Amino acid sequence: MHVSFDPHDELGVPGHASQREIRDAYRRLAAQWHPDRNTSPSAAERMARINRAYRHLCDTGHAPRGAAEPEPESPPGPQPQAAPEVPRANRSWWNRDWSRARWEPDGSALPKTLKHEALIRLEDAAFGCRHRVKGTIADLCTTCHGVGRLVSRRSDCRMCRGEGRLKMAGAGGGWQPCAACHGDGSERKACDDCDGGGQVRAPRGYNFDVHIPAGVRDGQTVVLRGQGQRGPNQAGNIDLAIRVKPHPLFSFDAQRRLCCEVPVDIFSMLGGGSVEIPNLDGSMTSIDLSRGATQVIEGQGYPKRDGRRGPLVVTTRGVTPEGFSSAQTKLLRQLADDLRRSGHAHSPELAAWQRQVEACRRHTDPPAA
Repeated sequence: MHVSFDPHDELGVPGHASQREIRDAYRRLAAQWHPDRNTSPSAAERMARINRAYRHLCDTGHAPRGAAEPEPESPPGPQPQAAPEVPRANRSWWNRDWSRARWEPDGSALPKTLKHEALIRLEDAAFGCRHRVKGTIADLCTTCHGVGRLVSRRSDCRMCRGEGRLKMAGAGGGWQPCAACHGDGSERKACDDCDGGGQVRAPRGYNFDVHIPAGVRDGQTVVLRGQGQRGPNQAGNIDLAIRVKPHPLFSFDAQRRLCCEVPVDIFSMLGGGSVEIPNLDGSMTSIDLSRGATQVIEGQGYPKRDGRRGPLVVTTRGVTPEGFSSAQTKLLRQLADDLRRSGHAHSPELAAWQRQVEACRRHTDPPAA
């Protein structure tokens, strides 16, 4: 024989019971018939009927018993689009605590990485130096793990009473997710120890003497692992970005070789003498100008990762004086006269020019009388 199932009778509530009355009845019966609390052989079957009745009333919108179906309008007009279905929070009766809340962190935040910058000289970057890093930082709260709030998984959200959703106002009767519990039906509150900020109230200071290794390049980063913001289970880093000041004598080419451009007076370059150039370590190196305007000196450049120094590319550039003394001018004229008398033997371009001038003069001279 078929026995009809009435969820209202199962929960002991009238047919016009409100959502709150149904929920209170369910809690009372669940606490009474839960198999872990009730040793009766029929407790499990009774609890199953209680759950079935509660789910039925929740899923059907708690319709009053005996309510008549509304007749459709004639003729039916365009129907409004139904609101998207929002599921109830998946929280079974064994996940709920009928006594007191049990608060725990509602997730865990990652500690921050602190950013610092070191502006150093090229010489310090090449051979290594030390740099002071200091400041203050507020660590993550150990009570809420930096998220600023706590959750009680076994307590119902006060806003939606554990449903994870709220009934939308107005016609349509749709549902919307509960913003207070993010749809999972659990109670949440702000952390009292950090006032919901996720960080401790009193910041701490830090002060580190950082070793910058030799051969570091502009834009590289020195990482101090585990010295940044601290959390309950891990700590962030400190990233020290290296910025190298421009140098008045040295630069780098496209191959990242150290370069030095040396201005040399034009007479020293013509005479094929020597000139001294500086090195990064403060020493001086002499180069022979007769070997060309660009010379590569091995082992005098920027240090590599293995500690060996790379090449130094030296480019000489001739500079003409802006003026001369009377004695210097006299010597220059004597040199010019000597070059002309020699027919510019060591200057093919000038010699060719002189020959063209002489040929042109012979064609234009008037015939002899």
